[in-house]
Amino acid sequence: MCGVEIGLGGARGRAPKFCSSPCRQRAYRARSRSVVPDSVKHLDRWVRADGKRPVMVDGAPASSTSSATWAPFAAVQSGAGDGFGVMLGDGLGCYDLDHVSDDEARVFIATVREPVLFVERSVSGQGVHVFVEAPPAPGSRRVIDGVHVERYSRDRFIRVTGRGL
Repeated sequence: MCGVEIGLGGARGRAPKFCSSPCRQRAYRARSRSVVPDSVKHLDRWVRADGKRPVMVDGAPASSTSSATWAPFAAVQSGAGDGFGVMLGDGLGCYDLDHVSDDEARVFIATVREPVLFVERSVSGQGVHVFVEAPPAPGSRRVIDGVHVERYSRDRFIRVTGRGL
């Protein structure tokens, strides 16, 4: 993290990855930072999540087609459920890749024609979400080079982790 060369350590246990506890803490904080850009945070399309189900901050069901159930990003950072997500549409789309490695995801991302807003790991840690600028269109599912890809750009809820690749 800080550029200090680290030796192999003692004869027992794992080799150290960090030179000190403060260095380890800086690396953790860097990994923990959300990759969600401000341009997406400013959209009033956010909701809380209870599993894969969208809910409002008070726990009432949220609708992917009713903006009255959505809120600003800051408002959904706490509340009912176990996380948060965003409603797609109004220029925001997402490619959902299941069970992909970082390398497979990067190869796919290089083929995306729309402007990529941000990329994150899914809740399971085994998938990737590629958020893009996209006009509303019907959803699609296909397999590209062995990777299962779903694309949505309207009337859809996606859980957001903010964890980059």
